[in-house]
Amino acid sequence: MITIHKPEIKKIDKSVQLQAVIKIGEKEDTLWFEVENKYGEFLTDERADAFVVGLLWKALEYGYDIHVLSPMSERLYYTVNTFLIPIISQIHNYKKINVICEQLASKPISNTGAVGTGLSCGIDSFSTIYEHLKSDKPKNYQITHLTFFNNGSHGPHGKEKTRSLFEQRINISRACASDIGKELIIVNSNISKIVSLNFQATHTLRNMSAVLALQKLFNVYYYSSTYHLKDFKFSTKDSAFYDIFNLSMISTESVSLFSSCTNLTRVEKTRLVSNFEPAHKYLNVCTRAGSNCGKCNKCLRTLLTLEIIGALEKFETVFDLNLYYQNRSKFIKKVKTEHKFDIFLKEIYDEMVRMNI
Repeated sequence: MITIHKPEIKKIDKSVQLQAVIKIGEKEDTLWFEVENKYGEFLTDERADAFVVGLLWKALEYGYDIHVLSPMSERLYYTVNTFLIPIISQIHNYKKINVICEQLASKPISNTGAVGTGLSCGIDSFSTIYEHLKSDKPKNYQITHLTFFNNGSHGPHGKEKTRSLFEQRINISRACASDIGKELIIVNSNISKIVSLNFQATHTLRNMSAVLALQKLFNVYYYSSTYHLKDFKFSTKDSAFYDIFNLSMISTESVSLFSSCTNLTRVEKTRLVSNFEPAHKYLNVCTRAGSNCGKCNKCLRTLLTLEIIGALEKFETVFDLNLYYQNRSKFIKKVKTEHKFDIFLKEIYDEMVRMNI
């Protein structure tokens, strides 16, 4: 059994934490989400939603029911128990568990109506921002705030290397948010310490737990899609393949979560981003370092795509183009030989064929 006690808000120097005592089996711990003081008023201690979603993978992995000792959103209770848990249990061959809560709240939490999305400065992130800053979008669906989470994508919790990478990436995102003219909300958490599972397989629920911690702020939140909807599948390796399902299942009466730009391939997103001026200065796709290394698979994939669409020179300040040209031929060979086994390489290969390159 995993027990979640009533969330509380605690001030800590220049920051504020939303925290809840949790008990996993016989071990007691505290799960927390931390923001700067000025965003403390938006932390949502009236509902345990963030903690239920954040701990769901842990509960599934261990076969534990989740017992919630404070109110949670009725919609979330219904969708998680009725749809999300059964599907994930089937995908991973887990024991079917239950979320147990006797205090269900059906009334939406009053919020500011803010619209948010993450600012990782990657292709997916920038395509969402570019699309949802447009004036043709209804006012209540145009982005008002940007976010940056420390929920496991930078490495294991508590490691110096993780902290260093987190800080390097924050600096890029801060500068970019300033140029775009939007507030950047940073959410730190110890969730990766408590849910010590593969990040790629569990990232959607981990990251959205931070959004659910801020239901007094957000009315709409866009989680940037990784894959085109045509590639939808229930994968054990990456929850992003079925995000359009995940996000619907963990939306609440207060906040609607959307998988954005699912109608675009990565090549199409890159073409979109190539027209977005802030991306020329801040595009950051590398998984190895705080800035683009220029030689990893993800960097080379982006660079070749930019070359194919005729936009490479626009990004010369964020990539070492000399290093790219040194590795270019070898990577093109990789695309030609491995495109049948990799979604993103296939998209690049198909674009090369389409453009007769």
